[in-house]
Amino acid sequence: MRKILMLTLVLMVSAVWLQAQDAAKTSGKTSDLETIEGCLQHSAGQYTLIDSTNTIHHLVGGGARLSHHIGHQVEITGKPGVRTLDATPQGGASAAVVQPIIEVKSVKHIAETCTSGN
Repeated sequence: MRKILMLTLVLMVSAVWLQAQDAAKTSGKTSDLETIEGCLQHSAGQYTLIDSTNTIHHLVGGGARLSHHIGHQVEITGKPGVRTLDATPQGGASAAVVQPIIEVKSVKHIAETCTSGN
């Protein structure tokens, strides 16, 4: 049973790695960029943007640009991607969580305060 779990984990990590490789080949294309608007938050060293549907978008990169806009309504343009987080419990079998992210390319200030719903 342990071998099956380990094999499953290896296959999952390999699939994520292959997806990242495909994304790297197409990097630099402006058509790969996505623009989202919402309220910029910062907690435990992680920037997030909460949009009008209360979806939480995890942001990476651009910390120097983002730090001045915490608690403000902003428009973020960036490249969608994923990051793999280690979710292995102490003494347990290996586990990983794949989290969608936006790699920040630009920040546009919209308002000093967040609109309702954010």
